[in-house]
Amino acid sequence: MRLLRRLLVFSTVLLLAAAVGAQEPTPQAPPTAPAPAAQAGAKQGQPPPAGRRQGFAEMAARIFTPGAAPDPAAVERGQKLFAPTCGFCHAPDGTGKSGPDLVADALVIRDNGGDLIGRVIHDGRPGKGMPAFAALTAAQIGDISSFLHAQIRGAANRFAYSFQEVVTGNAQAGEAFFNGAGKCNTCHSVTGDLAGIAGKYQPPDLQARLVYPGPSFPGMGGPPPKPVTVTVTPASGEKLSGTLFSENPFEIGIKDESGAVRSLPVDGAKIETHDPLEYHKALIDTITDTEMHDLLAYLERLK
Repeated sequence: MRLLRRLLVFSTVLLLAAAVGAQEPTPQAPPTAPAPAAQAGAKQGQPPPAGRRQGFAEMAARIFTPGAAPDPAAVERGQKLFAPTCGFCHAPDGTGKSGPDLVADALVIRDNGGDLIGRVIHDGRPGKGMPAFAALTAAQIGDISSFLHAQIRGAANRFAYSFQEVVTGNAQAGEAFFNGAGKCNTCHSVTGDLAGIAGKYQPPDLQARLVYPGPSFPGMGGPPPKPVTVTVTPASGEKLSGTLFSENPFEIGIKDESGAVRSLPVDGAKIETHDPLEYHKALIDTITDTEMHDLLAYLERLK
């Protein structure tokens, strides 16, 4: 859910940035401290304040040209400072709790080494619920800025994410699940359709195929799954079979062997559907994380 929220935020940012670029090619320079209007947000039907519009544009620019990554040492120091100092209100990762989400905040996006957020951190926000942290030095605030920018970079550039080791399960337990409780061997064979599958896909991709079977998952490739077949017997008694073309509460569309599509009313009809991936889809609701990792470890042996 947290990743989905990040994606929605940055998708919105891109759309807003495009609109801003078309309406205001030369936005005003951002203020040195967050203006009240920028914190309040725009009213419905009105464009966001100038400071926030600038933040949107710069956030969009970072998504495509993020520049050099923050110094890892500074990020580590900043994380150790941020968690106990700011994490109670902003969450340890900066994504917001009782306080606002800093990873998607326009002021934080524009900050460079604490030049914008430094005064806010040092002086606090009297009357707004944020205490002052006057004991923090400029260097420490710079480290906090580096940590937040690392979080922003990670959220904005999710396709550059480096997968860690995902093959952590027990291959022997995975084999037992494959041939036992998982019932995988009733449709698949390690010497047939799954032969050499570990050589075709990287571990993260192979795990994704377990969760998203078929070609619907972007980039997974592979042969298309067998289509969903359906047999409809209307109240008139005329039976029609074929592949499922469309379906809604009122009609069902069937494509026959010739490629012709017929729509039949569902009211009063007997409908028999066979989805080759039905068991896969149901399995995702019952398989545990341990079983998933064990199964992946077993499939990784099929080179």
